Amino acid sequence: MAKDKILVVDDVVINRNILVEMLKNDYDILEAKNGLEAIEAVKNNARDISLILLDIIMPKMDGFEVIKVLHSLGYSKIPIIIITSSGGYENEVKGLSLGAVDYINKPFYSQSVLARVNLQIELSKHRLHLEELVEKNIRKFISTRDQLIDFLAFIIEYRNVESALHIKRTRLMAEYLFNKIEQSHKMDQEVFSVNKSAILTAVSLHDIGKIGIPDRILLKHGSLTDEEFSIIKEHVVIGANIIKHLEDIEDNELIQACHDICLYHHERWDGKGYPEGRSGKNIPFSARLMTMIDIYDALTSKRAYKNPYSHEEAIGILKKEKTRFDPAMFDIFIENHEGFNALSKQIKEKKKSDK
Repeated sequence: MAKDKILVVDDVVINRNILVEMLKNDYDILEAKNGLEAIEAVKNNARDISLILLDIIMPKMDGFEVIKVLHSLGYSKIPIIIITSSGGYENEVKGLSLGAVDYINKPFYSQSVLARVNLQIELSKHRLHLEELVEKNIRKFISTRDQLIDFLAFIIEYRNVESALHIKRTRLMAEYLFNKIEQSHKMDQEVFSVNKSAILTAVSLHDIGKIGIPDRILLKHGSLTDEEFSIIKEHVVIGANIIKHLEDIEDNELIQACHDICLYHHERWDGKGYPEGRSGKNIPFSARLMTMIDIYDALTSKRAYKNPYSHEEAIGILKKEKTRFDPAMFDIFIENHEGFNALSKQIKEKKKSDK
């Protein structure tokens, strides 16, 4: 079994030699004679170093500065014990406040050094184990949450196979459009202020409210009457109300994204949408993104009341109706329209091969 590795940092050779003699039977030892060497040693061996014994008073860079630099570089999980001949309460407080886990005064006493080193390495291993357990449980929670989202989406799929394929396509298209928005830098201020994961998960539930629409309207062949269209428009409010009952999911950003997408994905940039007639950036980013891909997919897909438009025809219609959409998002969509065409075909061809 490989030994844990300790980095000993001290500008005085005899001090390093004393510590090496104390620790070499139980640990593998790396040495550094100043702060700069210590930082390089950590960069090159970060995964292997279990503990750092760090002198405070050194040339070029003192121990306090080394701690600051290591933490700024992302190595804060490696425990550091300060070693020094400079006594004083102030130094001890400063070192511990910067993130050191313990403080050893010179001259060194073998049993004390070994006890402190052993304790901190065991505590570090225990902490890392707990962090792994927490991460595992978070992943499990996310998996369970996503399964719930998928189950709710399946409710829609069960009623209408066309909706099932629509959900799959819009999932892929939402991620594709989001990635292109990130790459374009045209919407940086907004795109970096939203939760990408939450939005892409919430896309699946954009039409969950349609479970409250009667089959005679939802599955009707032919055009809807004004009265029937008024009823189908209610699906956005129904969906938002359903989302309210998911508040036990302790993910506020996901719940908010689900709510905003359900309620506002039929709003229009020009203010002529429903249910509230919102306009411009008063429509949440997530809903504006959903609107863009939802309408494109609706145009290029077969419905009970219509045959699909070709990709080229759909793009022509979108351009004529561009006042519906966020202008920056629309430009990004048009710049990458062939990619959306490819994604749409991918799902449709898979459907044919599954038959």
